[in-house]
Amino acid sequence: MGADPGRVQGPEHLQAPEQDPGPVRAPAPSGEPRVLVAEGLEAVLPSGAGVGPWSGEIRAGEQVLLLGPSGSGKSTLLRVLAGAIPSHQRGRVTGSVRLLDGTAGGPGVIDPVAGGVLATAPVLGHLGQDPVDGVCLPLIADDVALPLESACTPPERIGPRVHEVLSAMGVGELAHRSAATLSGGQLQRASLAAAIAARPRLLLLDEPTAMLDAEGVAAVRSAVDAATDQTGCALLLVEHRLDEWAGEQGLDGLPARTVALDRSGRVLADGPTREVLTAHGPALREQGCWLPREIEERIGGSWPAQPAGSAEPAGSAALVPLASATPRSEELLHLRDATLGPPGPSGRGEGSVLTGADLEIRAGRLLAIVGRNGAGKSTLLGALSRLDPLRAGTLEGAAAGLVLQRPESQFVADTVEDELAASGASQDVRRAMLERLDLADHAAQSPYRLSGGQQRRLSLGAMLLADRPVLLADEPGYGLDRAAHEAVLALLREAADAGRGVVMTTHDLRSLEVADEVVVIADGRLVGPLAPAALLADDALLRRAGLRVADRPGSAHADDPAPRTALDPPALPRAPLAGRDPTVLLGLLTALSIVCITLTDPAPLLVLYALLGAGTMLGLRLGPLALARAQAPFVLFAAGVFMVNVLSRPGHEPWPDLPVRVTSEGIVLGAALALRALVIGLGAVAVVRASDPGRTMTSLRTHARLPARIALALLAGQRLLEDLPRRWATITRAHRLRRPPSADGTPARLGPRAMARCAFALLVDAIRSSTRIAFALESRGLGTGERTQWRTAALTRADGALVVGVVLAVAAVLVLAG
Repeated sequence: MGADPGRVQGPEHLQAPEQDPGPVRAPAPSGEPRVLVAEGLEAVLPSGAGVGPWSGEIRAGEQVLLLGPSGSGKSTLLRVLAGAIPSHQRGRVTGSVRLLDGTAGGPGVIDPVAGGVLATAPVLGHLGQDPVDGVCLPLIADDVALPLESACTPPERIGPRVHEVLSAMGVGELAHRSAATLSGGQLQRASLAAAIAARPRLLLLDEPTAMLDAEGVAAVRSAVDAATDQTGCALLLVEHRLDEWAGEQGLDGLPARTVALDRSGRVLADGPTREVLTAHGPALREQGCWLPREIEERIGGSWPAQPAGSAEPAGSAALVPLASATPRSEELLHLRDATLGPPGPSGRGEGSVLTGADLEIRAGRLLAIVGRNGAGKSTLLGALSRLDPLRAGTLEGAAAGLVLQRPESQFVADTVEDELAASGASQDVRRAMLERLDLADHAAQSPYRLSGGQQRRLSLGAMLLADRPVLLADEPGYGLDRAAHEAVLALLREAADAGRGVVMTTHDLRSLEVADEVVVIADGRLVGPLAPAALLADDALLRRAGLRVADRPGSAHADDPAPRTALDPPALPRAPLAGRDPTVLLGLLTALSIVCITLTDPAPLLVLYALLGAGTMLGLRLGPLALARAQAPFVLFAAGVFMVNVLSRPGHEPWPDLPVRVTSEGIVLGAALALRALVIGLGAVAVVRASDPGRTMTSLRTHARLPARIALALLAGQRLLEDLPRRWATITRAHRLRRPPSADGTPARLGPRAMARCAFALLVDAIRSSTRIAFALESRGLGTGERTQWRTAALTRADGALVVGVVLAVAAVLVLAG
């Protein structure tokens, strides 16, 4: 969205300049009921950027493409329609917008601006740009079931529907996976499944294919088409990858209607897609929009060699400084016979992704690495940067800099200029880079307030100034419009021409135009290097690598098992205690804690502790060492309680000759208090080990009538906590990459000050994520209204036997002690 202080104007600004063929207006589709009606709708953010005014309507079953360059306000318009502005994001909205629900018993007319996200949730599905925060519950199946519960869907129908939409997205096998373990592409599909699960009247999709390979795009397109065909819901789509979305149908595969915005956020045209793109294609391309191949061919010519915002021609290597240029084609980095895999939670690998990998990185060459989602592209870059150890094989050569997929994870300074200064470049070089990045006007601004394309350019420019012989870029074109995409590719090309070895991963075949060679990851092996033209001509290899759809569109999951009529529940752990109802376990822990508080004699407490320890080891199949490690914090606390009472309690001194005063009363009371802490702590360990948060919240909702809003909000907090280790790893890796490497090219270790800055960055990232997760929860209808509960918890005879056994054991101990 471009800042425009004079945004509030009359409708006359909708007219195009004289040389423009004029806005194309679509006649309102007839026959179908209206879903959305807008009159003079305009949103202006605090920065002055905005979108609109727009007047129009969308009818049931209609598909509309929202097209415009980066910064034109496409996402802002979607957030207004979803009710997020001004309820979740500050902004001034003028004009009017209404969502119309024609279903029996529906809410009728909804004002998103006045009612907020909760008001729109019954009729609207929304998918935002960031897939990481689009899934708001720990388990994928629970997240997809959430909007169905909010819609009061009968519980027996929720399981089959969850399986249906996840299978349609090609991720049915992920239903009981933790969201923290999934890739961005998997999360994107899961988020879309949640958006369409409750069959909304209007579906808002903000770049739903940005992180997907060809098969993923086909699956998503097929699922969206099925949703619109089966339910008659309308679709408003923001999408850069138009050819991939359209598939073999070309222009006819795109939504029939297009609303085009110019760079300032004003409506350029609203009408039939073919007419809008034909009439306004040159203007849209000039402003940086991707266009379908058919329109590109009709317009003719080629994209300007000088990307938007360039201060010098794109081939000027002088603006990508290198301290000591390396002769072209000299080997800089060599990976030999390597086995690679992602690091596990403790830093150890968990399964191999690539085997027998051999790769040479040479000066002056730009190497592209392509492959399907999950093939190991990011894993390969992690190994080449020396952030991740090899499972086998060797890596020899120069130090490498890595630009991550999420630029904001890599920022280490408070302003744009300081971000470049952190790389150690001189002021003159920094100024030249700011001009080259088209960021001179934003030098004093926080890097977090930049647009996605600006952040991508800044992170790349900062790593270029770090002056590493090898530059690695992970999906540098992800989510960018044409202008930003071309600017980023030009920087990479210039870096190679200046003598660096450059490697980029991509699933976008358009990026290959700047590459000298390409390596394909297919079936766990590296194929190539090949000339880009050779790859594009090899249809079989493209299909093997998931870069072209192997079967008919939407068949990415064609080999899935036959659909089931219900979603199987997750398998319970085999340990006997782990199968017990969490509410029963919590009730027993509460009762045991009350009993312990009433006891002052250490003897029965010691017996209870011994019985509880034996029961925990048998019930959870834990060894003594594992149990001791789990209890370590409680043992330290109990030891402190014992020592304080022993040394401070008045009474008889059995050993008066000791240098410290010890009393019999202090020993007895200290032992009793310490054993209380140990018994309660051991009980807490047993309960935590025996149940997971999802089962616990389900049980508490069923048996303790815990309000759904509280239970699901706690689970959303658990989702964020589970993701913190991954976020921490990403931030610390990014900060290590910004520091000078060691002599062997290994990224530097972080000192206390750097770790403190990483901790602050993690806090900021968590706060930003929590606001996005809160929006996702409300968009799934989580409020105070009535709802159904998909999963319930049933008490079993084994639960009753456990209660009886614990009560009898505690009673026996008390009787014998009395």
